[in-house]
Amino acid sequence: MWLALRFVHWALDCLADNSETPALVVQTVAQRQQVIAASPEALAAGVTCDMGLADARIRLHGVTVHERHAAAETAAMKRLAGWAWGYSDQVHWAIAESKIAESKKAVPHIECTRLALEIGASLRLFGGRRALLARIRDDLNTLGYRYSAGVGDSPQAALAFARVQSATRHPRPRKGLQSSLAGLPIACLDLPSSAATSLAASGLSQVGELLALPPGTLARRYGSSVLDYLEQLRGRRPHGLALYRLPARYTTRYELIGAVETTQGLVFVLRRIFSELAVFLRGADSTIQTLRLSLIHDREPTTQLTLRLSAPSHDAHHLEAVAQERLAQLRLAAPVLEIGLASDQLRRSEHTQQRLWAHASNTQDDAWPAVLDRLRARLGHDAVTWLAAPADHRPGQATISVDCPSAAGSSRIDHSPRPLWMLEHPEPIQGELAWIGPAERVETGWWHSGIRRDYHRAMDHQGRLVWVFRDLQAACIGERRYYLHGLFG
Repeated sequence: MWLALRFVHWALDCLADNSETPALVVQTVAQRQQVIAASPEALAAGVTCDMGLADARIRLHGVTVHERHAAAETAAMKRLAGWAWGYSDQVHWAIAESKIAESKKAVPHIECTRLALEIGASLRLFGGRRALLARIRDDLNTLGYRYSAGVGDSPQAALAFARVQSATRHPRPRKGLQSSLAGLPIACLDLPSSAATSLAASGLSQVGELLALPPGTLARRYGSSVLDYLEQLRGRRPHGLALYRLPARYTTRYELIGAVETTQGLVFVLRRIFSELAVFLRGADSTIQTLRLSLIHDREPTTQLTLRLSAPSHDAHHLEAVAQERLAQLRLAAPVLEIGLASDQLRRSEHTQQRLWAHASNTQDDAWPAVLDRLRARLGHDAVTWLAAPADHRPGQATISVDCPSAAGSSRIDHSPRPLWMLEHPEPIQGELAWIGPAERVETGWWHSGIRRDYHRAMDHQGRLVWVFRDLQAACIGERRYYLHGLFG
């Protein structure tokens, strides 16, 4: 069972134009600008697709006009395919072709942006078809996409049903799919234009009439491609559509409708960007730990921002908070026209067992990574680190700085007490010392500077508990001086 979604106004919906003014997307065909997508306000005023821009301006004054950007449509559809991956591992998508490309092709063209996914294997997981379709509908309404939907035994059949569904309408369950196919008009099929014209001239209007013709007659009059399509329509042959494959990294670009001149304006734009990223990651059941933002200007070099998280995450609010801290310290060299995103390797989400009590879900352990990431975004990543005690007997390496607690390790070497306050460069110590406990000898090989020292805990004349050493190599030539290397609390 397949679900097909057709996005007639995808060229406009993918731009995320949140302005209240009516908007259109046009493309130039044969030196004439034609409308290919319109906002609900423009449609209510009588504007239709394929209408000339001049006629649309007569019906609607003060309309905002955008040129079509196929790259932006493709990037947005790839993000939506990642969302669909959460419902099925068989996802097909395609972007509507331009009228120029349509006129040069003899095979069926892609007249509308579409997304098809196999849902039969997911029905039990999501509680049945009704619950699954309701969940998909809610997701698409949240994203703000207008669509028409259809359900069929093959992607070709689902697309045919989607062509007769009204926009944003929930697909109704159908009984007797073959009989339903027979009642569809032939105009709902994805046939070559020459074959569709010939069938209309022959007086055939419904799919059932076409399916009743002998296969040999169909192949002779309309070509084998039409016969293959009808077999795919009824699910008798493989669908032959290219399927989406989950990428190893998340990379995309957003073309902004207008130039953004302030960082506060970027925060508002990034809110939707991170929301779509979170939808993609949830669909892919993945997380990211590093995200690079590219703020693209017109004539200035691209501004790069790297968001490094303390733990893998797919939380949009968390990413927005970290980005906001970084943007607060940034001064834009020029207005931003585009925003690029590139993540590190996608990581499989680690699902933990839910807690018994709901109020225990928001613990300090859960909130600590978010606080840490915001501190690092404000102060710098290297300004907030952990102190770790590795398994190393050398005093200079007894305490190191690590990026996260897991990198510290748990193994240690048993030795005498060591001070927490270590001097970077040992200093000669003056005055009398009162020794406490036996000496600890520390020796290293020649590849580690060949150190040979006797360390002591002692009380100096100021009453401080100190850690001092005597260099045995210098003692061989008569030097008896002690050096201060650390202080106990």
